[in-house]
Amino acid sequence: MPVWTDPAKCDSRLVLALHQWWCAKGGAENLPDRSAVDPMEIKHLLPNIMIAEVEHEPFRIKYRLSGTKVTEITGLDVSGHYLDELLSAEPDQPWPQHYLTVYQSRRPLFGLTTVPIASGGMVDYEFGIFPLRKGGERVEQFIALEDYFRFQGTLEQIEPWRVKPRSQG
Repeated sequence: MPVWTDPAKCDSRLVLALHQWWCAKGGAENLPDRSAVDPMEIKHLLPNIMIAEVEHEPFRIKYRLSGTKVTEITGLDVSGHYLDELLSAEPDQPWPQHYLTVYQSRRPLFGLTTVPIASGGMVDYEFGIFPLRKGGERVEQFIALEDYFRFQGTLEQIEPWRVKPRSQG
């Protein structure tokens, strides 16, 4: 599925609104700090937002917050889970690589995912992943947004997600 770095290619007004907020808080020149995230400023985006943090060695992503729309569509509150602990039957995007790209470039990444619906047909959703600092200069967190446009089902109808069982060892 396509990914890009130019926000002009985005169709999602929600992704573009988060990009505008991110730029206003500093953008790539002065990477926004997590403390700049005022929920009241982005209230209309909150249902579609996820906040994740970075573990640097080894590189891992842990979700801290999952918006209500994300949870409704995916059927799973990803808060508190590592990205690599979440599974889907056939991943539509190389999510760890997307986060690593944003981490290394310090710039947002956008994309469009098309996934099949169990009842037939396809559904698209657009995403944006934005880097954040947390007191220092390096990327420590991400604020991401998924816009499901007008899809009203659940991702369970699209592609089942579940938490990978932990190995006993």
